[in-house]
Amino acid sequence: MAQRRRKPKATRATSGESRAAPDRAAVIDAALSLFATRGWRETTLADIAQAAGTGLAAVYPMFPSKVAVLRGFMARIDAAVLAAPTDADGTVRERLFEIFMRRFDALQPNRTAMQALARDLPRDPCAALCIAQRAGRSLRAMAELSGVRTDGPLGVLRVKALVALHLWVMRAWLGDESADMARTMKALDQGLDRLEMLARSLPGARRETEAAAPG
Repeated sequence: MAQRRRKPKATRATSGESRAAPDRAAVIDAALSLFATRGWRETTLADIAQAAGTGLAAVYPMFPSKVAVLRGFMARIDAAVLAAPTDADGTVRERLFEIFMRRFDALQPNRTAMQALARDLPRDPCAALCIAQRAGRSLRAMAELSGVRTDGPLGVLRVKALVALHLWVMRAWLGDESADMARTMKALDQGLDRLEMLARSLPGARRETEAAAPG
């Protein structure tokens, strides 16, 4: 005769996972704290849920993976960066400088977590690729806010150049211990110099206005 299945006993974890959905910001902040102390590979989604004071069942519909949490953090940074317009009277170079530094200002409170992610993510190629794709969209939006045209083949090259610039400056920022981010600003200034030279060499760039150039 077939045995009757036992009804699972209620546990603290079960009751915890039945709570109302947590605040997105609380989950992201909990994840960043864990990334900073444990690293990417040693942190699980269940760990993040517990650190946020809830259960996995409550977090999963909102963030089904660690990558989703990190993409949520990037969306929060994008919102801060894109919230205010750039100086309409400035050059494209000046606007790019302003908006790039705005991004690093927004990232600064979580620099320890970003240092850990920069170390760990290359060991997780799938996650790194997903984050890189999301970062590309962020840079495209930053470019458009700065007055850089991103349409057509030339626009694709501009966005790729800005992605490369962001990676270059990010390396400087990760090691920048100065209060005023002087090292970061110097790297950004040098990178924009290189982009200006690249912009002048691109096919068709001379026929466009300064507002359409990537640097």
